Amino acid sequence: MIVLVLFGRVLFSAAASTVQKKLSLGGVRDSRLWILTYAFIALPAMVGFVCVWKNPVGPGFWFNAVVAGILDALGNLAMVAALRSTHLSIFGPLNGFRPVLALLFGWVLLGEKPSALGAAGVIVTVVGVVLLLRDENPEGRWTAAVWRMLALRTAGLALSTFGAAFLKRATLASSPAHTIGVWILCGLPVFWLFSLRKSSQPSESPPTPRLSWIFAHAAFFFGMQWLTLLVFRSTLLAYSFAFFQLAMILQVFAGHWFFKEPHFGRRLLCCVVIGVGALLISLTLT
Repeated sequence: MIVLVLFGRVLFSAAASTVQKKLSLGGVRDSRLWILTYAFIALPAMVGFVCVWKNPVGPGFWFNAVVAGILDALGNLAMVAALRSTHLSIFGPLNGFRPVLALLFGWVLLGEKPSALGAAGVIVTVVGVVLLLRDENPEGRWTAAVWRMLALRTAGLALSTFGAAFLKRATLASSPAHTIGVWILCGLPVFWLFSLRKSSQPSESPPTPRLSWIFAHAAFFFGMQWLTLLVFRSTLLAYSFAFFQLAMILQVFAGHWFFKEPHFGRRLLCCVVIGVGALLISLTLT
């Protein structure tokens, strides 16, 4: 069952990132994308939340779920801004840093301690990311745009991974249905406030996105998040994020096929290295 859950999570993650890239290239504002996405998924989240309302939860759940919702929303804003200025096939594999962050936050906040083989798998994923970044700048041209993308992506990864520790604590204290409902309702005001700040600045009117693409993004994102909570309940936080890196293989293919991004072979090789890290971690679970 956990294999099917992981496989579904990988597919939803790659699909959501691809749709995000298409919408960002179309000029859709980050805040508008996420407000509409959260608006679409608020209803099914609340249905699940109400259905399990009769099951009592403690105050620890509310604190963890609210903090997770706010941190994850801030992280998503930063990561979508980074996606606008970089290739999808680079954006996805940069997630290889998340297992390391999850290893730190899981140890500090959850008391999780990986095995030696599991830690080695996490390190291998980082090696693949380093190779990927070297491929992106073969001549060492670290321009302002590259630094901006890395800063946004790093901030987004740190915030969302930090929030994931609270998300896991909330899920363990209740259920995925409880957690995802509060997580969405706490994230929506963050995007709304951000959109108010953006709207106060003079700019051209943004294009109106096709609701079908927004709905697709919402569906993929909701499915990804629900399966993420199921994975969190089954294994360590660092291991979860290492397994999630398998989505970057699909993102490299999507970047090459849909957006004509270059260096397909070299980027795919970096993905193989990261995949080996995930394989090492999987051996600790057998």
